[in-house]
Amino acid sequence: MDEKQRVWNSVLGEIELNISKPQFNTWIKNTYPISMDETEIVICVSSAFTRNWLENKFNLTILNSIQKITGSVKKVRYVVQNTQKTNSKSIKSVINLKDQELQSQKEALSAKSISHGGFNSESGNNFVQTQRQNGTSLLKENYTFENFIVGSSNELAHAAAQSVANEPGTRYNPLFIYGGVGLGKTHLIQAIANKLAKNNKNILYVTSDIFISDLMNSLKNGKMEDFKARHRAVDLLIIDDIQFIGGKEATQYEVFNTFNELYAHNKQIVFTSDRPPSAIKTLNDRLKSRFEGGMIVDVAIPEFETRVAILKSKCMQKNFELTDDIIYVIAQRIKSNVRELEGALNKIIARVQLLNTKITPELVDKLIEGGQIHSQRIVSTDTILNIVAEHFHIKKEDLLSKSRKKDIAVPRQIAMYLIREELKLTFPNIGEALGGKDHSTVMHSWNKIKKDLASNYTLEQDIAMIKNKLYNEENPENS
Repeated sequence: MDEKQRVWNSVLGEIELNISKPQFNTWIKNTYPISMDETEIVICVSSAFTRNWLENKFNLTILNSIQKITGSVKKVRYVVQNTQKTNSKSIKSVINLKDQELQSQKEALSAKSISHGGFNSESGNNFVQTQRQNGTSLLKENYTFENFIVGSSNELAHAAAQSVANEPGTRYNPLFIYGGVGLGKTHLIQAIANKLAKNNKNILYVTSDIFISDLMNSLKNGKMEDFKARHRAVDLLIIDDIQFIGGKEATQYEVFNTFNELYAHNKQIVFTSDRPPSAIKTLNDRLKSRFEGGMIVDVAIPEFETRVAILKSKCMQKNFELTDDIIYVIAQRIKSNVRELEGALNKIIARVQLLNTKITPELVDKLIEGGQIHSQRIVSTDTILNIVAEHFHIKKEDLLSKSRKKDIAVPRQIAMYLIREELKLTFPNIGEALGGKDHSTVMHSWNKIKKDLASNYTLEQDIAMIKNKLYNEENPENS
């Protein structure tokens, strides 16, 4: 191992301690150095998207980690693997080998598909299948790229989705979009479907529960050939909330085979999930490999500027005017997701239209505070501990243990902070709930997280995602 690779391995270890596991696995894990001197290191990345994302989102974190390891490097430069012109034979051979491997895999899949009869989506009429189980359409015409508000929290996902809509089956296949509830995943995938529908493409858009139900009914009634034809004779297959196939072996088997058929014929596949493939429990390795073979992008909590832009856009759609100071108050108070933003806006509009009330910042504060956005679900200490443990891929028992490992200690501090903030328990009570911790330990943890939130964007994202799961997703205590 040469010196630059040894240094970069140390840097990767340092970075992994400072960002979330999904972020590390998606953006940084597969990077490597191609040159390094006393002042600069050049890092190879897989795509222009990744390069831009690292430059805009993680450059400071990466640079700080490099300086901590080397003490001298002052600049990081990112180059795209398949466009970087270099005299390094080793890098060229790696790229060529990867291309050959992908081509061989595609030819093998194609041969397998043809041997089983294959399909031809050009032979029939164009169609869009987007049915709920009750027969109503899942696809919303107003979910387009034109009215999707782009910010730093979703710009990569938006760009990838547009690329797929412009060149389906060629660049990012599959496209895997993950993120919390109400952040715009469904808007993006429906924008892809709406655009391709106008271009006379055959589209099937389903949720995972509909896919599972359809599969079970087809197996029961001996209509699997119809099921296969329905899901494979398309130009675009979208499965929303794919995480729910975890642990369902028959469903995973059919998703795998459907994926192979579509991929072999250059048909576009799009998935959404609340987590990256690596974090979907009981998902078999071969499906993880397929999912991770394309483009994985996350949709994060919108930052203040994006929330303001979203509110202004919603006001225009509803032909309703709000002054900037009112919009700023709403955007400052509601941070977790777009659905809550729109819910608050709808409540304010209703107040004006029904009661002819003059809207002031003070009234907005009161309406949001009194809206009990989070109070419709009962949250307990156990709920918080379970969801924090799930979010960080550890066990609840780890949070209650005395372990001081960082990957356990930080989630434990976050759990203490959330219990204090959401349930208003006393420090001694929180300590007792977490395995008999001293109240001073709890107080220190609460203060530390509260302070770090002011400057740690990753921590803010983690806590916002956990709150989404607490209040906007089903859990055993709330169902």
